[in-house]
Amino acid sequence: MASLEALLGFARESGAAAVTYDVTYFPHADDAEVDRQAALLARDLEIDAGIIRELCASEIAEYLSLDAKRDPNAPVHSIVEAYVGGTAFAWYGMNDYPRLRRVILRRLARGGDQALRSFAMRASRAQMELMEDL
Repeated sequence: MASLEALLGFARESGAAAVTYDVTYFPHADDAEVDRQAALLARDLEIDAGIIRELCASEIAEYLSLDAKRDPNAPVHSIVEAYVGGTAFAWYGMNDYPRLRRVILRRLARGGDQALRSFAMRASRAQMELMEDL
């Protein structure tokens, strides 16, 4: 692994024809983003988004609180590429950014009666159906 400075130094010394970059920023999450994420996850898991919101209310509130403290001007993901003699050399930068989907899935996997009925049992049935197909 090379630092960004090392990549740029290599590109400069090699007479790179081009250096490109792509930087991804995420604005602070809000209730609309939570609704969107819960709806997508509910569709993927084939359960009601209201169940996700209810079971994960404290985790979602904590997520929104922590995300509000995150600097939205700090890039979440950065890619810098230098092209030298037809070959691309890349540097990737990642900042810690917890995904709401992971937070919700972790909570659903821990369970509770409602999660068991709505999530775990459905997954078990799906696994059994898959096994029957084999």
